[in-house]
Amino acid sequence: MKILYFYKFCLLGGVTTQLANRLKFLRGRAEVHFAFLEDYGGASAFEGYDHVRILRTTDELRNYIEAHDFDVIITIDTYELYEALGPAGQKKVIIHEVHTTYEEPLRKLAESKDSLPFHYVITPSAYMKEMLERIGLPDAFHINNCLDTELFKYEAVSGQWPPTILWVGKLDQHKNWESFMNIAGRLNAQFPDLHFLLVGGYTAPEEITSRLQARAEALGLRHFKWLPQVDYEEMHHYYSAVAGSGGVYVSTTRNESFGMTVLEAMACRCPVVVPGVGALPELLDNELSVSLYASGREEECAERVAWLLEQEDLRERLKTLGEQKARNTYSIEEVGKAYMALLQRFVEEHANVI
Repeated sequence: MKILYFYKFCLLGGVTTQLANRLKFLRGRAEVHFAFLEDYGGASAFEGYDHVRILRTTDELRNYIEAHDFDVIITIDTYELYEALGPAGQKKVIIHEVHTTYEEPLRKLAESKDSLPFHYVITPSAYMKEMLERIGLPDAFHINNCLDTELFKYEAVSGQWPPTILWVGKLDQHKNWESFMNIAGRLNAQFPDLHFLLVGGYTAPEEITSRLQARAEALGLRHFKWLPQVDYEEMHHYYSAVAGSGGVYVSTTRNESFGMTVLEAMACRCPVVVPGVGALPELLDNELSVSLYASGREEECAERVAWLLEQEDLRERLKTLGEQKARNTYSIEEVGKAYMALLQRFVEEHANVI
């Protein structure tokens, strides 16, 4: 099978990471190509893989499709693909993957479903499948995102970290960093020796980064550190260090189509406290649901964190359950088998139609 993935931004973010994870399963089972419109340094995620291209124009993409006999062409939330599909492309299996939760592109997809030449829709969570049904796309398929559990696993770090609260994400309204700072202020008043580590935001404008630093000072956070960027291959060290410190990973996101950083933390035996929004309750079901708090309830979040800081037996139980959930359900091997079977089904169905 010959597959082309197309996404707008080649950057070290969630979609690029997911594509790189899929490659680890598909390599040797299929010939996989990746094309992007804009380059922000994300090609390193593919570790020197040959078939990664930056195709900046419709003509470049069209020529690339015509030069390769792809069986499956997959676009991830990127509509420029359809402008480049000539007769050669339109005969292939076209899949539209939905990872965004933003209203505008979802509405655009629903409004254009009868005019765009895609055959199937895939999305990474039951939550997103239900959302697509509500906007008029009832036949989407749900396949989980996968995690590299060989990379994301607990590793004891040298030196003991003080109890640390970790937050990971972009400094934007969606990830809601300002709410995390409010929660940090509440926790700091109760636990003055607690440390706070915020990772991410290297693309944020100076206005935002200045606000972040000013907010930390205004809250009197004596032990606050901001790391604008951490290499993806190094993140498991931070999750592991926080887990070993007796600390907690906190999310304040407003919505999630999946929740990769939460899953990464769980795989590294780091307890989490996250809002019950989007697909996060799917990651934290059954006993793990004690880690969920009502979205926007900063006081409740702070109370849940304080509780986990002081309940050692519960922490250990959640660490074990979280690690098991990550490894048993979301590993590259487990998800990859289901994903490959679905693609094969699509190719066979399409061959019977044309």
